[in-house]
Amino acid sequence: MFIIGSAVFIIAFSFFKVTALKKTKNQNESWLKLVSVFLVDLIVLMVGTLGVGIFFVSLFNVFHG
Repeated sequence: MFIIGSAVFIIAFSFFKVTALKKTKNQNESWLKLVSVFLVDLIVLMVGTLGVGIFFVSLFNVFHG
């Protein structure tokens, strides 16, 4: 179940990230800012993956007893 939750969250977050990158494509970014954005994205992905996984497992337990 955690794998399904992970896949759903990562796909949704990827669509969000692609849209954000298209909007800022022409701007010059510093390496420090890019690294900080990467770390924030990594934390968001980890928390979101765990959260959606827990949500799906909870739903599974509710409907299967």
